[in-house]
Parts: sequence; structure tokens; C-alpha cells
Amino acid sequence: MKRKGFTLVELLVVIAVIALLMGLLMPALARVRQIAHRMICGSNLSSIGKGCLLYAQDNDEEFPKGGVCDGFIEWSDQGRIKDAFAMTRGEAFGRGCTATVTSALFLLVKYTGTTTKTFNCRGDENIREFTLDEVSAGLPTHVEEITDAWDFGDFETYGTLWPGQYNSYAYHLPYDDPDGYRGWAVTPISSPESPLAADRNPFLDRNAVPYLSDTDLEDAKWITETGGYEYYSDEDKKEQTAAHQREGQNVLFQDGHVSHERWPNCGINNDNIYKFWPTDQLERPEEEADIQVGTIACEPSQNGDYGPKMDEDAYLVSEANADKGDDIGRAGG
Repeated sequence: MKRKGFTLVELLVVIAVIALLMGLLMPALARVRQIAHRMICGSNLSSIGKGCLLYAQDNDEEFPKGGVCDGFIEWSDQGRIKDAFAMTRGEAFGRGCTATVTSALFLLVKYTGTTTKTFNCRGDENIREFTLDEVSAGLPTHVEEITDAWDFGDFETYGTLWPGQYNSYAYHLPYDDPDGYRGWAVTPISSPESPLAADRNPFLDRNAVPYLSDTDLEDAKWITETGGYEYYSDEDKKEQTAAHQREGQNVLFQDGHVSHERWPNCGINNDNIYKFWPTDQLERPEEEADIQVGTIACEPSQNGDYGPKMDEDAYLVSEANADKGDDIGRAGG
């Protein structure tokens, strides 16, 4: 009796059909995964917003701001605080009055029950959750839980990664200028419509460096058409966050809601959240479009003083997700 089975031609046809279906489905599945990452990331920011509101209720209506001084506090240019596992706040930040953006957000872990996983965006390449297992050097005996820390790691003393490699999100700059400028660089600012946090600032992102370093960033600008209609143009989308394929960014606003914004110019009066207004312009210009794009200036030496210049100016910054020795921006470089 002759055994029935597939012929070679039939097998090849089946394989070809499967390969064709896979070719059609894989891009769709990848797209679904990207959307899922975006939604989870937005949920994380929503949780961070709730944590900020809880923190403010117990701290004179002010959002988290790491550091120990009552007055001037500088944004550390070392990408770390003095001792992330110190026993007291004073020992953690030291008398130098310097702090990191991550140490401000870590106060949510320490005091509001926000988990360290909340600060991980799945779309942020190579991001890691900060746990005590990340510490390769000996911890002080008083450190038993993650809430005993003051920041997302300390690469110099405890052998962790840089704090920015455990935190995917940018935060409205809570610190003052180490060169002496003191202005609006403190949260909260006046309007509930102002952005408070968002996906990582692309100018402080090693994942964005390959396409930012050789690009004329002036291509992102406001364009005025006949009749006075203005629109924002960034054809290559290279000034968008890298975590979501440069298709937009999740933004947390001070009233607590989170929105996926197509462009980074989503602050008050279309302020660009990843840049600050030019340092030589302290009053509102007649042509708002000239100032809405702002300047990059992650390094104070590039454009003089840095930081928000008035209530409408939201400047969302993050500690760089750098390796030691990398130079990619203001913090962690």
C-alpha cells in the first residue's frame, strides 16, 4: 500500500506561504509592541505624577527636589550625589549643595511608595531597574531596603551604573545654575498646564547621539505661512525622544494628566519642553515663534546660563544614560 504524504513541491509551497505571512505580520506585531511600550510608559508617568502630588501634600506644596540646602542648590555636573547610601540627608548630599535630577525623583521611591520599576520605560534601550542587587561594593550596615537610598545608584563608591541608566524620565529642572543664575529653575511653577515630566530628553540620551551629533538641529523651527498661520516643522523628527521611534513623547502635566504629544513644543504657549528659552531674552518677545524653539544648551559653557527663565518656560532634563567616560550632555557626561 502506497503511503500518503506531502510532496517536495507542496512542502515548499507551505514554507513559502508561512514565510510570506511572517513577513506581513512581523511589522504589525512590532508596531503593536511599540504602542504597548508607549502605553506602559505613559502609565508610569501617571504614577510618577500621583507620587509628586502625594509628596507635595506633605512638603509645603512643593514637588520633589533633592539636596539639603534651604537656598541655592546646584545641578551636579558629576552625575552623582556625594553618597547615595548615606544615613542622613546631609551626609548624602554634603555641604556642596549639589544634587542630581534622579535624586529629586528618587524621593518618590523613598517617601511615597513609588517603585523603582516605575522609572523604567520599556522603549528606552538598555534601561535597568535599580535594586540593591545592582550594588557591587559593600553597602553600609544601615541599608536594608531600597528606601534607605537617596538616589538611583552611585557608580563611584558602590559600583552601580550611572543613575541615569536606571531612570528613563526627564523632570522640570529643579536646580539652580552652578554659574550663578537663579531664576525659575524650581518646581512647582505656576500653571497646572505646564509639563512636569516626560520621556528622556533626547539631548541627554546616548541612544540619540548617533543621529544628533552630525545633524544641523536648526531644521526644527516654526514656519509662518501667508496669512500668519504658524506651524512647527521637524521633518526628520530628530529632536523627539528616542524611546518611541521619534514619533512623539509622553508628557506628564502639573495637573496630573498624561498625554502622548506628537511634538515637543507642548508647553505653555507652545514652549519646547526639551530646550530652554535663550538666556539673553528675559521678557516675552513680540514674535513668540522666535523663542518657542529655544536653545539646546545642556552644557552651561555652550550658551551661558541655563535653565527656565520664567513661568511659561518648561525645561525638562534627565541624567544622561551614559557609561563612565561618555560625554553626551549636561549631566553624566
